Amino acid sequence: KTSIFRSKQWYQRRVRGRRQVERQQLEKHNELIGQLKAAEARNRIRLLRIRYNNIRNSEVEQMVAYQPTSIRAVRLQALVPQHEPYTLPTHDSMLKNDRQRVEELIDDDEMCTTKRDLTCI
Repeated sequence: KTSIFRSKQWYQRRVRGRRQVERQQLEKHNELIGQLKAAEARNRIRLLRIRYNNIRNSEVEQMVAYQPTSIRAVRLQALVPQHEPYTLPTHDSMLKNDRQRVEELIDDDEMCTTKRDLTCI
């Protein structure tokens, strides 16, 4: 009876261990899903803001364009400020040395730096 009792205890511990591991994996999975949903929501909001600003700018431009006189158009443009349209960041992500190396490779018309003679191998 003791060997059966010990094997039953061992089996129960093993099942508890598996359940604990499954529970931990489920928690990690749920956390990742939550982070993914939050990122998607942030992206949707960002896209809505960009779309709203672009539509607003186009409406203001249209209102200014349809003014009967240029003085009225200038006044309207001064009263209704336009938001800058969304543009991608223009900062350079390369280091100075990397930028020089890339420019050298691009400007190398004769392929002196990239052409390799592999026939001698």
